Amino acid sequence: MQENLSEVVLILISSTLIILLLIILVVAALFISQRRKFRHRQELVELKNTYEREVLKTQLETQMHTFETISRELHDNVGTLISIALVHVKTMAVNASETVSRNISEANKTLDEALDILRDISRSINPENIQKMGLSQSIKRELERLNRTKMFTTEYQCTGEEFSIEPQRQMIFFRIVQEALNNVIRHAQATHITVCINFKKPLLEISVQDNGKGFNYLPDQSGFVNQSGIANMSKRAKLINALFSIKSELGKGTIIQLSHHEPAAL
Repeated sequence: MQENLSEVVLILISSTLIILLLIILVVAALFISQRRKFRHRQELVELKNTYEREVLKTQLETQMHTFETISRELHDNVGTLISIALVHVKTMAVNASETVSRNISEANKTLDEALDILRDISRSINPENIQKMGLSQSIKRELERLNRTKMFTTEYQCTGEEFSIEPQRQMIFFRIVQEALNNVIRHAQATHITVCINFKKPLLEISVQDNGKGFNYLPDQSGFVNQSGIANMSKRAKLINALFSIKSELGKGTIIQLSHHEPAAL
């Protein structure tokens, strides 16, 4: 009887251990499966992000090439035509009457201004010029160009010592600032623009502020309303892992801010 009882106890213990082992195996299998699914989802997200970065990178490279071509055409062709027109206008003024001479003088000034604007635009879209001048000087020149239109007053502030930035990132920063300034021109109804650059190696901070009408925006899935080039600026910032933010209220203007930690040199 005692032996039978011992066998029953042994069977119960063995069965319990087998059940526990099966439960552990099932839980482990579920845990491994969930980890694999999670890793798979992460890989899909990373693949999607990589694909989007590559597409955007290709778009930016194409855009840079296009800007370089346009800049060259403006300088070599349109600029040359305006210069020839200036020569003809000056020649006409030699034997002209006083009234005609005054008109020719006004036309001459207008052509001079058009040539200056053309040169400014050509420089501002040429990647080589931007890389040679550096980020801060390129942005400063953009503000000077806006000042000459007499549509805005501008303020430029730069603190810290400018440090070297990888050329492609430098170009992306400049294009984001250009996009911000274009938005002010087209939409803000502003009279004053302030650009602040803070170099605090390895941190770079840029803000573009206007005193325009401002706007209320509703965050979409990407965090920003899809209007006025904001989506483009956000995508470009994401490409170089820069933080991009907007502060705006109706009647209180808009502030666009960028911040980026420059990677350490290898």
